[in-house]
Amino acid sequence: MLAKWYVFMYKKVMILIALLPILGFPVLGLPILEAGAVQLRDGKTYFVHLPTLLEAESTVNVIYARNATYYFKIALPQSMGENLQRLEIFQSEGFETIDFRLDETIAYLQPPSGDRLPISGKAEIIQNQDRDQKKIIITFDPPIPANGELNHQLVVGLRPIRNPRYDGVYLFGVSVSPQGDRPNTQFLGYGRLNFYDPFY
Repeated sequence: MLAKWYVFMYKKVMILIALLPILGFPVLGLPILEAGAVQLRDGKTYFVHLPTLLEAESTVNVIYARNATYYFKIALPQSMGENLQRLEIFQSEGFETIDFRLDETIAYLQPPSGDRLPISGKAEIIQNQDRDQKKIIITFDPPIPANGELNHQLVVGLRPIRNPRYDGVYLFGVSVSPQGDRPNTQFLGYGRLNFYDPFY
């Protein structure tokens, strides 16, 4: 009989703990959930559901070509919890560092119909002093809404000054940041581009 009473009380306590965040009380410093968003007590914002890096592709894969565009395709979940404010792309592997024409950066949303819905943003380069690495940061203005429709993709196109002169595999890391004063940047993975020399 006593065991049944303990089980009964345990279930009641667990239900109460689960309800505390909804009532506005933090539990042991865990995030407080508000309207689908995640914000820690220190002001950091997080995505509830992360976007997914689908692929990276180049319109031209021949070395040293000057008219290529590198597309990065990202699937957006139905609800991210926080608006998407920023996208970061950085080259992590390759025999040569590729430079880009930032003023020709492309960004659009693509529904299943295949239409391109342009979105505005600003592209800039930030130098990471620790790793001697350049990051391309695209800040969307306005941010991409958290509650979008199913099957929308975010597509970002970068225009290199030219393709690398050396063939091989080039990897680009992709990260996203939610809107907020203290956003928590999330790494989505690597996009892989493969360039070849047509004479070999």
